[in-house]
Amino acid sequence: MLGLPRQIIKTKRLVALFLAVIVVYLAQTPCIAADLQLQGFSYIQNKNFAKALECFNSALKERPNDWMLLQRVGCCHMELGHYDTAIASFQKSIEAGGLHAIQCNNMAAVYQRLGDTKKALSWLRLACSVDPAVAADPSVQAAISKLQDPENNPIGSPAAKDYLSGLSFAKGWRKAAMPLKVYVRQNIQIPQFYEKFVSIVRDSFDQWCKAADGCITYKLVTTKDTADVICDYTDRRELVSSHHELGIDGNTEMLVKQDRSPGPTNFVVLVKDGPTVPTFRKRELIKLCCLHEVGHALGMHGHSPNSHDVMFPCVTLNGNTVLSERDKATIRRIYQR
Repeated sequence: MLGLPRQIIKTKRLVALFLAVIVVYLAQTPCIAADLQLQGFSYIQNKNFAKALECFNSALKERPNDWMLLQRVGCCHMELGHYDTAIASFQKSIEAGGLHAIQCNNMAAVYQRLGDTKKALSWLRLACSVDPAVAADPSVQAAISKLQDPENNPIGSPAAKDYLSGLSFAKGWRKAAMPLKVYVRQNIQIPQFYEKFVSIVRDSFDQWCKAADGCITYKLVTTKDTADVICDYTDRRELVSSHHELGIDGNTEMLVKQDRSPGPTNFVVLVKDGPTVPTFRKRELIKLCCLHEVGHALGMHGHSPNSHDVMFPCVTLNGNTVLSERDKATIRRIYQR
């Protein structure tokens, strides 16, 4: 080396430096996509699906044929209500990586949210045929049973003025029961959410009462012994499980009287995705779930076939947290007849 001209030495150093930069770049390129995905997962944990989507889309530029990454992009679109885009992303995933059970499950989920229970059921069955372990999963079998349940397949036209014909039966509280006595029970495990939940319950009842043109009235009471409707909130998902509900994170139990009019009722709404989760769910989602359960508590047994209605069998955030015109027309028909 000492005998080489100085210019050659300098040129070799530059080449070596250039090659070192290329090696470092090539070594880091896969890590960039991986880091973006990790960042996307952190956004998902905080329910920030828009930011998560940005991360996954950026990672997709590095790995355009990564079928798992395409799945994550599709899931973000689904959570944001971009159902057609989600389906397209899931289909691209199948084209890129072949058919896997997770793709079938995600397809079933998006069709469930669209209210197409037949397609959702078909995709779940396909998942079972693709992977025997999925077929043996009790939760998957429970999901199939729910999709087959007539309660989750409301009849009637989604474009009709109301969905009374799609309800299994509907009968309102007697006039003598007004004002309905409503008790909001404090959860001693998460007392900090009590005041917020009271506000959400009030808003939910106020919307239904206004829609019924004064035929429904209520008042909050301080003891459960005198209540017609008891309202609970929880961070334990097992307490909101229901055989008749697909994607509603709440459950209503009602003692129906002999004339089929409503009796003592209790509903519970999920406000947190688990005891160890640091944050509560979005207020809009909790509010939609509460509106749905109050609808059941007011005498609606069954669901709407239109995904824009609060009484659709699966909560979908369509940009608002208010009753649709069909919701209002249906409650009026129930209480004014």
